[in-house]
Formats: sequence, C-alpha cells, structure tokens
Amino acid sequence: MKILSTLKGIVLFISLFYLTFYIPMTLTFYSPGWMKLNCNWHERCETIGVENAYKGMDELAAYFRHQGGLDSFWTKKEKLHLEEVRGMFDTMFIAGIAAAALLALTFSRKRAARFALVNAAIILCLLIVLPFFGTFWRDIFHPLLFDNQLWLNTRADLSFYLMPRQFFKYTVALLILSSVALNIAIWLLLRRPGTKTSLGWK
Repeated sequence: MKILSTLKGIVLFISLFYLTFYIPMTLTFYSPGWMKLNCNWHERCETIGVENAYKGMDELAAYFRHQGGLDSFWTKKEKLHLEEVRGMFDTMFIAGIAAAALLALTFSRKRAARFALVNAAIILCLLIVLPFFGTFWRDIFHPLLFDNQLWLNTRADLSFYLMPRQFFKYTVALLILSSVALNIAIWLLLRRPGTKTSLGWK
C-alpha cells in the first residue's frame, strides 16, 4: 500500500507540474493575442505592416487549432517547420488530457497543495536561462527537438517578422511567471489555514 501511495503521489506531482505549465502555454499559440501584443515591443511587425502581421498571426493560431491553413505569406520551409511544430502541439494536447485524467484519479488536497509549492520553486529556477537565452535557444532547445534546420529564419520568412528571438524570450518569461503564479494560486486555494505542512509524497 505504501508503494501504491508513493506511485500515486509521483503521478499527481508530474500531472500537476505538466498542466500548470501547459495551460498557460496554450494561450501563447492557440490565440494570436500574445503575438499581437509583442508587436508593441519589437519593430519587425511595422516592417511588413501591422495589418499584414496581424493577418499572419491570426492564420498561424488558426493553423495550430486545425481551423485553417497557411495560405498566404508563408514560405515552403516555414510550412514544413510549422507542420512539425503543430504535430508537437497536438501531442502536448493529448498529454494534457491524459494529465488531467491522472490528476483527477490521484488527487489529494494535501498533496496537491504541497506539490504546487514545489512546482513553483522548480519552475522559477528556469528563469536562469533568460540571461543566456540566445545560446539556449540556438544550441540547446532547437537541436534537442528538431533533427533539421528548418527553424532557422531568414528575411524571406514571415516568421522572421512575427516572432523574432525576442518574442520567444518574452514568451518563456511569461510562461515561467504564469506557471509560478498558477501554482501559488493552487497552493493558496488548497492549503488548510492554520496548519503547517512539510514537503513529501504523503
């Protein structure tokens, strides 16, 4: 029984960790709002015209939701890369459904409150990549996920203007801070006032 309890705790921890990072992430690619907001923080949207940039963003978000194609502006190389990216997002969506089901099956108010704090601490540590984001993005992240160089943008690619590296740096910062805030909110919601808890699987 102790082994089963420990396994349930591990599954709960992983499921909660995944969901509290994945849910904020969906807001950055299934909706064009975050991409459009970033147009205020970099000048590349103005290079091709904000209206054209917004059209591309709307089209990209719809493509990730399987509600449209990449019918304008996009180069063949970009389409191949974004098809790979959409496949990854689809896999993450399925994993999110599985994580939600596992979270429901293993849920424990006391454990979830503890793990939310642990999650917040772990995810907050990811901020360490921001000062070295260029190296991380170019030499670690993409080579780890892709076995090609289709992700490398040129000035001929619409992605060059919609999503410069600065956009991804801000996105990573947003995801980290949003996930930390979500975990802290879960801890505040689930913790029992007036009681102290220690970290652990029980």
